Amino acid sequence: MSCYLGLSKRNDEYYTPAYAVKALLPYIKEKSTIWCPFDKQWSEFVRILKENNHKVIFSHIDEGKDFFHYEPQESYDYIISNPPFSKKREILQRLNTLNKPYAMLLPINLLNDNYSNVLDSSLELIIFDRRIEFKGRNINGNHISFKTIYFCKNFLNLPHSIVFAPLNRNKEDENLS
Repeated sequence: MSCYLGLSKRNDEYYTPAYAVKALLPYIKEKSTIWCPFDKQWSEFVRILKENNHKVIFSHIDEGKDFFHYEPQESYDYIISNPPFSKKREILQRLNTLNKPYAMLLPINLLNDNYSNVLDSSLELIIFDRRIEFKGRNINGNHISFKTIYFCKNFLNLPHSIVFAPLNRNKEDENLS
């Protein structure tokens, strides 16, 4: 999640830990091209997807690439990221317009709200067995945990429309960046 789309709160930006990205890897086709629209080159999404032989196109509003007005010219297979939670409805609407397979890490409580205009019966979910601990921007190690899940659409390698998956957190993943 980031300080994105006109948001001015510096404390609204939290980074996804490596273990939350790694949990998605089994469900992505090998050697895919993936657009990470809320990420910079150093993000865990970009780093881990590249390390696993995927081609990654990353973009961020800080670099003049606003998700609502930008789409890569290069062809891509998936859109994967952790978007700003405060813009989830607008982001889901834009994803539907783009009509590409996606996986977005969003709060599970989204299922409690009326999102029928942006979520439909083709929705797929990857639900984890624990909360994800996100790291804030400041260097003091400010962390916050959310019960988040991947909201997916047209993810071809999911065995079912709802997948319950473990989050395997190890020492190397403790260095949240």
